[in-house]
Amino acid sequence: MVCSKKASVYVSYLGDHLCAEHFVEYFERRVYDTIVHFRLVEEGDRVAVAVSGGKDSLTTLYLLSKFAGRLGIKVFGVAVDEGIAGYREYKLEALRNLAAKLGVEIYVGSFKDYFGFTLDEAVKKLKEKGLVIKPCSVCGVFRRYVMNAVAREHDASKLATGHNLDDETQVFVMNALKSHIDGILREGIISDETSATLVPRIKPLYLIPEKEVLTYTLIMNIYTPFVECPYIVYAMRHPIRHWVNEVEDEDPGFKYRLLASKELARKKIKAPYKQPTYCKVCGEPSTNPICKTCLYRAYLDEKYKELVEEKMGKINFKRYGLE
Repeated sequence: MVCSKKASVYVSYLGDHLCAEHFVEYFERRVYDTIVHFRLVEEGDRVAVAVSGGKDSLTTLYLLSKFAGRLGIKVFGVAVDEGIAGYREYKLEALRNLAAKLGVEIYVGSFKDYFGFTLDEAVKKLKEKGLVIKPCSVCGVFRRYVMNAVAREHDASKLATGHNLDDETQVFVMNALKSHIDGILREGIISDETSATLVPRIKPLYLIPEKEVLTYTLIMNIYTPFVECPYIVYAMRHPIRHWVNEVEDEDPGFKYRLLASKELARKKIKAPYKQPTYCKVCGEPSTNPICKTCLYRAYLDEKYKELVEEKMGKINFKRYGLE
């Protein structure tokens, strides 16, 4: 027993109950210790926080802003407006409200500005083409591109994301099911510096369960609207999330063991060094002559396809599984 106050939270893997005050203290200490232990930041860093307006990213922004003085860093937010009607505008509003309270700058990049179309418009075209690629795949590729571009434009030395324990275990299971070894090796608490144009990613919530993040936001009144992306129904992660949560409920600590398995795999299977290569169209890092961003843009936009083919010759979409 830590104190005699009424318990607010049960932490299953500890087998103990905590009051609201001690839970907040425990939660913040774990995140701070994670940042320090894994050396996620260095004094003098300009840390861009990728903020969607959801609970995880808002918590990351809140905590890094709170820890900034102790860590000797500068913090600002980077948001992406994909153009998802009835969803994104509400999340951005919550983000701007929190940023105003914290006194933190927020920079927003939109799909419309960078690519010439919104995700809603892209999904309409994907459906016309038979949904060979899912909305979440296109969105993920485009979001990463915009986040990196905006963070780099504002001289960020690190890009912090709100990925928590649940996110990491779900992605690990999906990569394992697809035998995607490169994905497993790539998804660590801090990214390898593979290119000068990629801002290194860090994940301060890497060891924190999603339920604890939600509990923290409720106690601290960090508001996020409970609206769901309409395209979640297309995501492979949806059933994986349910399965992992069911096993965790029956066997507390399962998620940590999954994460440990991933880290052991990453330690045992060292990725060979590869000379950085770049997209022949946009110049961004890519393992292929054309990066996924440019490939998907060409698939969705006839004018951009013409631009790409002027530089590279005719695109064989079938080679990339798009036809």
